[in-house]
Amino acid sequence: MIFWTTLLYQSAISFVATVGFAVLYNAPRRALIYCGAIGMGGHLLRLTLQQLGMADGGATFIAASLVGLVGAYPARRLQLPMILFAITGILPMIPGIPAYKVLVYFSDRDLLNGMRSGVEALFRVGAIAIGIGTARILTDAEWWFERN
Repeated sequence: MIFWTTLLYQSAISFVATVGFAVLYNAPRRALIYCGAIGMGGHLLRLTLQQLGMADGGATFIAASLVGLVGAYPARRLQLPMILFAITGILPMIPGIPAYKVLVYFSDRDLLNGMRSGVEALFRVGAIAIGIGTARILTDAEWWFERN
């Protein structure tokens, strides 16, 4: 029961945060619901995978890949850049707490825990980048040709 109430709470918070960031990113009004739904879906998938026992990096990679893959649909439908949905969609997955803990641990001169939190934050950020990149390669057929 506690897990479902947590998911409901997290879904509302992640939707509002994603839509708020999309507004700051100057997203068109017609894209705000899509941005919020994509961000909420990615965040809930990551939380569910973590509750099922998956490592943080793996869960973040799968959720970021889903955000990128699902974000391609409204990008084509609304004729907007895919990066709009990808960047706003990954916002709830940014590891703010481990990054904050690095500063707290280092200010307390606890180097071991500070490094542990720093590595955790770097793994999550790397998983986000690789997941979004993988989705971009899979959904954009001309991606390789634009580079040459």
